[in-house]
Amino acid sequence: MAALHSNTAVASAGPVLRDESSEPENDAVATPWAHVPIAIVLSIILVVWLALILQIDQIRFVIVAPAAKAGFEVFLALLRLFAALVLFLFPVASEHSRLRWVALGFLILGLGGLGFGYLYSATSTAVDLNITMYGSLLTRSIAAFVMAIGLVVPRPLPFTFRAALVPLVICALLAWGVISAGDRLPSLVAVGDPEAIASTSSGVLTGLTPWHWGLSLLPLLFAGAAVFGGAWHYPGRVLGGWLVVAMVLMAGSQLHTLFWPSAYSPVVTTSSLLRLAFTIVVAVGGFLELRHVATERARLLANERETVRMQKELAALRASFTAMVGHELGNPLAAIRRGADLVAMAPLNPIQARGLATIEIEVEALRSLIKDVQAASAVEGDHFTIQSRPTLVATLLADAAVFAQVLAGDHPVNIEDASPAVVLADPERIGQVLRNLLTNAAKYTPPGTPITLRALRQGDRVRIEVADQGPGIDQEDLPHIFEKFGRGREANSQHLPGVGLGLYVSRGIVEAHGGELTVISTPGEGTVFAFDLPVA
Repeated sequence: MAALHSNTAVASAGPVLRDESSEPENDAVATPWAHVPIAIVLSIILVVWLALILQIDQIRFVIVAPAAKAGFEVFLALLRLFAALVLFLFPVASEHSRLRWVALGFLILGLGGLGFGYLYSATSTAVDLNITMYGSLLTRSIAAFVMAIGLVVPRPLPFTFRAALVPLVICALLAWGVISAGDRLPSLVAVGDPEAIASTSSGVLTGLTPWHWGLSLLPLLFAGAAVFGGAWHYPGRVLGGWLVVAMVLMAGSQLHTLFWPSAYSPVVTTSSLLRLAFTIVVAVGGFLELRHVATERARLLANERETVRMQKELAALRASFTAMVGHELGNPLAAIRRGADLVAMAPLNPIQARGLATIEIEVEALRSLIKDVQAASAVEGDHFTIQSRPTLVATLLADAAVFAQVLAGDHPVNIEDASPAVVLADPERIGQVLRNLLTNAAKYTPPGTPITLRALRQGDRVRIEVADQGPGIDQEDLPHIFEKFGRGREANSQHLPGVGLGLYVSRGIVEAHGGELTVISTPGEGTVFAFDLPVA
């Protein structure tokens, strides 16, 4: 079958639906390095603050509060787990993978805080400062490394639960190894009582070993990489680039911890404040981002609803206008037809007879056009219904074959009914679909070319096909053949009758039966239109 109907006139554009992958990325990701000045200024402030702390006793604080610090660690761990949940559920698909890696880093920090900062101290009679320092280094290093991996790479790494298990398992095994090894690990600090050292209010914890200085560079380097990646790939929309600010605060806490490693010990220092600050920034920033996304989606949903409402109104007006045009054209056409019948009763000369024949042909063409317009109006209307009842497939095919005998072109019709089944269908409407498909097959194929009516049982449905051996449909026309008021290339070039409503109406009828009208066409070999009906 040749190129049929491509919509070129009246085809309403449906509402554009969005999913996660179609979120406005430009709204989610600012220009690279947009918040670098903020990162630089904040970094300078943290470094200057550290320098002042190391030099001026009055602004330095090292507070020993075992009970308060345990509560602080639990609160901080729970807050980090909340931040991990917020980032894990982040809906903007363009940054979904990156933020899930950051969320995994916060999950590691939260679990490490609960494990070393609370459970270890609660279950041990004597807390080993060396073990808590190793636990702090372990969780901070792996968490910062995971965040850096998610933020630094040019293309986001796909986040899978299997990939996420790797750092979690490594962290758990290393934590078990740290606790099991105990005194056999190299000493990070040569002091047993941090409270005694804290009372001196020294700017640097005395007794730190080269092992501490060397290993503490790892989380600091990873945090710096996370700052770089956040500034380049995800500045954020709120809080002056919340993720960049949070990563700078995390790097600052690592820097301050380098001189006074207080994590998971009963001591509170400036690094504890920075750890709290960067966690709060992530939690608040992620929450504000989610609220921003929710607001945007609510706005888009309202726009979609308004678009749908306007399109429904437009469709109703169009259907009403189409029905009115079909009705108003029917009356004068009937008068012309009656006038032609009266003229035919009188003796006519050859010229008059040819003129009358032309009038009758055009009247018949207009009658078919009005019938198609009325059918399209009925399909579009809210009152369109079908009267389904048990119907023999063989009856549907036989009636269609009888209709095909009166079509022009002398096309033999072959019936292949491999499914003597009864289907639930409106026989008049399905008959209309088959007549439309047969008419198109006869219209677009050479005279004498056979047409096949085929029925195949497929589970609880019966597939009905109309196949021809014509030249096929142009591939560029295939996506548009079911649209309204379209004329394909061959129809226009050969001035074939019709206005492009047959397939449009047929699709509406098939969809009302719960099916789908499909087409498969191979240029030079033929075309197969098919739909299925439920077995009664």
